[in-house]
Formats: sequence, C-alpha cells, structure tokens
Amino acid sequence: MTALAFDTYKAVKAFQAVGADESLAEAVVATVSDAVGGNVATKADLAEAKAELKTDIVALEARLCRHLWIMAASIIGLTVSLTVTLVRLTS
Repeated sequence: MTALAFDTYKAVKAFQAVGADESLAEAVVATVSDAVGGNVATKADLAEAKAELKTDIVALEARLCRHLWIMAASIIGLTVSLTVTLVRLTS
C-alpha cells in the first residue's frame, strides 16, 4: 500500500484557522486521510496501465489492418467481377 504524503497536523491547523473546533478538524482530516489513502495510484500502477493500454492499441491496430486488407481485396474482387460482366454484356 502506498503512503500518501499528507500533513495531517497542518490540515487540522488549517481547519482550526477557519473556525472549526479541534475535534471536528481532527475527524474531518482523519476521514479524508482514510478515504484517500487507499485510492492513490503509484508510479508502478500507472506504468502497468500504460503497458496494458499499449498492448491493447497494438492488438487493435493489427485487427484494423487485417480488416482493411479484407476490404481492399473485396473491392478489387468486385471491380474485377463487374468489369468481366460489363465486357460480356457489351460483347
């Protein structure tokens, strides 16, 4: 688990500076610290997500390229078929 760089003492003092009493300030800071502490992405988490994203993009590019080749072959096949048909009809 990652430690969150969060100065709880400073946060409590900031709440007190705007009029919150000490117990309320401590409760709010403790709640925020607990909630955020477990949801922080580390550099390793981001690197893993980036690697997975790159893998997904490469796979998507390969599928797209394959589909484009199939479409190109289909267009060529249709063009040849129509040309042959037109030649037969005009002969």
